[in-house]
Amino acid sequence: MAVRDRAFQKVFANTFVYNILFEDAEVDERFLELDEDSTVLGITGAGCGFAGMMARRPKRIDAVDINKHHLALAALKMEASRSIDDFGTFYDLFGRGWSPEPDNTVRPVVANLPDWMQKYWKTRAKRRFRKTLYHEGLTAKMLVAMRKRVGMDVTWVRETAAKSEAERVAALVEIVEPLRASFPVRAALRSPAQLLALGINFEQRDRIVETEQQDMVDFFVAHLMRVMRTDLWTNWVAWFAAAGQFNHARPDAVPPYLRQDRWETAQDAPTDISFHNTNLFDILGAAGKHTWSHYTLCDAVDWMDERTQKRLLEEILRTSRDGAIVLWRSVEEEGRFGTLPERLGYADRFERVPGSEVAHELDRTRMYRQVNFFRVAA
Repeated sequence: MAVRDRAFQKVFANTFVYNILFEDAEVDERFLELDEDSTVLGITGAGCGFAGMMARRPKRIDAVDINKHHLALAALKMEASRSIDDFGTFYDLFGRGWSPEPDNTVRPVVANLPDWMQKYWKTRAKRRFRKTLYHEGLTAKMLVAMRKRVGMDVTWVRETAAKSEAERVAALVEIVEPLRASFPVRAALRSPAQLLALGINFEQRDRIVETEQQDMVDFFVAHLMRVMRTDLWTNWVAWFAAAGQFNHARPDAVPPYLRQDRWETAQDAPTDISFHNTNLFDILGAAGKHTWSHYTLCDAVDWMDERTQKRLLEEILRTSRDGAIVLWRSVEEEGRFGTLPERLGYADRFERVPGSEVAHELDRTRMYRQVNFFRVAA
């Protein structure tokens, strides 16, 4: 890893960046094929996807993240999914990001978590949930500033969602074109601080620039345009970004773990969960053969150089159960050398999950050119 990315990783690991996962967990549900025999190793991010897994009641989850803030939040979401026995209380905490008595609500949830997580939430529960979780974290603060500057709010999202696709795009152009021409805004969007707020390291930034043939300012605008072409009524990422909240009027407009049917199924889930605040390779390296049936890697593969990507695939092959499924997202398009396994010489060991070719089109975040689901071949 280059020095610049090592420095970025160190800062990222110690900064509360995200409070939601910027990935479409509904797409993940469709193709991961989790069941009660599944054993999962994955990077949590802010934990929305892992909390959703609780409704599948897998046998075991090894939840990994270098960022202690994200891992602690993921743990809270996962435990709350199976231990808070009143849906209204659960939804207030994570759907609205608020609780009238955050200390009393959070304390019993974290009672069985590792000691460091209990201490973490003892000092932070009130701060995170007294007003709303969704204004906490570097990304949220950046979005709050953006909304104030351009006048986006709940009313704007509702009015825009009711328009045709062409009208939605035009409404966004009216807002972003003056920003695109602003030198201070362009400088901010190109800065390392902005990369940190977006969770994009320099290696991934370079992949974006090469894939899109445009700088980060134009990439950000193009991404927003793609979002405008989705169904805004149910796009919870768009609501979070533009309104600072979810569309509470629609049960299908929130991450799956916040839907009542998932919460009901997750109650008292017997899943054995281990939390690892460390590098993914530390956990892979300590594991034996036939350990995991599923690997969920967020977009971490984009953070790696080719040598590290190859090491990752080797470790997955060594530790995987027969037919294991591997999920990762990438900002890159499939190049002239094909998929990542093909490019690295593993085409015969990883087969695309049937039907998942459309996953990137279904992912309503529109942040990734690839949403990959591969099965380890026998």
